[in-house]
Amino acid sequence: MRSRNATRRDFMAQAALSAVVLHSVGKGSSSPNSQPNREEFAARYDEFIGQSVMEVPTPALLIDLDVFESNMAAMRDACAARSRNYRPHGKAHKSPVIAKKQLEYGAQGQCAAKLGEAEVLVNGGIRDVLITAPVVGPRKIQRLLALQAITPDVKVVVDSLENIKDLSAASAAKNRKLKVLIDVNVGQNRTGIDTPQEAADLARQIDREKGLELAGIQGYGGNNQHIVAFENRRAIELLSLDRAVQARRAVEKAGFPVGILSVGGTGTYNIDTEIPEVTEIQPGSFIFMDAHYSSIGGPNNADFSDFGNSLSVLTTIISHPSKGRAITDGGNKALSTDESMPVPKGLKGVAYWPGGDEYGIIGLKKPNRELKVGDKLEFIPGHCDTTVNLYNYFFGVRKGVVEAVWPIEGRGRSD
Repeated sequence: MRSRNATRRDFMAQAALSAVVLHSVGKGSSSPNSQPNREEFAARYDEFIGQSVMEVPTPALLIDLDVFESNMAAMRDACAARSRNYRPHGKAHKSPVIAKKQLEYGAQGQCAAKLGEAEVLVNGGIRDVLITAPVVGPRKIQRLLALQAITPDVKVVVDSLENIKDLSAASAAKNRKLKVLIDVNVGQNRTGIDTPQEAADLARQIDREKGLELAGIQGYGGNNQHIVAFENRRAIELLSLDRAVQARRAVEKAGFPVGILSVGGTGTYNIDTEIPEVTEIQPGSFIFMDAHYSSIGGPNNADFSDFGNSLSVLTTIISHPSKGRAITDGGNKALSTDESMPVPKGLKGVAYWPGGDEYGIIGLKKPNRELKVGDKLEFIPGHCDTTVNLYNYFFGVRKGVVEAVWPIEGRGRSD
């Protein structure tokens, strides 16, 4: 029988070895103490490929690959049936791996909400990227042009004369033409010009600029995507789409072709594609869905069931201090609650609320099954975009077995 001292020595030696492994950053590392990138970080979890998902350390971000692939096929088929393109929003997944899979399912490039996300996508091999917010300031414009040097199909939206002149001057200095879309405010009152006349005026200015090329118009109504009840959502989205269409007509009347009219998202995909002037839509959440999106209603029922919930967070019950309360390791750092509360899968008669950064509290009202310390519990996130931004990697799962580990390189790229 081994002594306690020997056992302790073995433990300390193993701990020291683990520390060395955790500080290693793989091939090409310049410093043993530098931080690993997310791809290398995710690779450490390759050991779980082929194992039951219940072996994965929690909290963990999971993708049900069967549902995920079904969602991509459903969007592809819906857009193809109406001869429309779809340009998925990379802000939902922040992963070139997933972007490439969307391209395999017929997507027309990607959208990026921020320049930082676009850098991740382009450097990850995606060539057709539309940045859906203005890129402003000399440093960011130079970063944008660095992406254009990689691929000429990088595009950005504009809504001001000042930004147009700055983009053009920087682009012309490199003897290039940067593709831009005029951003139209369709009711969200965020970015975008307000009138068809303003759209035509910007088109004229773009035409005068040596460094720019007018590629089209964006009219994104993000505020409409979550309106509850399909007919309510449809009525308001049609008003938004009319603003985008009127802007397109004004630009065309001024003598400029509009190759792209990019609108809409997951909640209005089957409304946007009805409009003849629309060329593409910008759905993001459809690949994952979340608890809030699932509740907004479809054309024929109270649930929005066109796409399934493929994204979930796996947690562990770490405490059961009373008959009416159980505690998971999924708190604010694991499950975002900005849009709605996450919903536990397969567990009814309970309520979840965050108990701080590290803890989630489950109020056990009339649970349909018993929970024990050590049990695993999956949650459908309340908001998929902000939950994804909490993690470094996805675990792709098929029929309960881990099939892939994918890094989330765009996490935190809000620059």
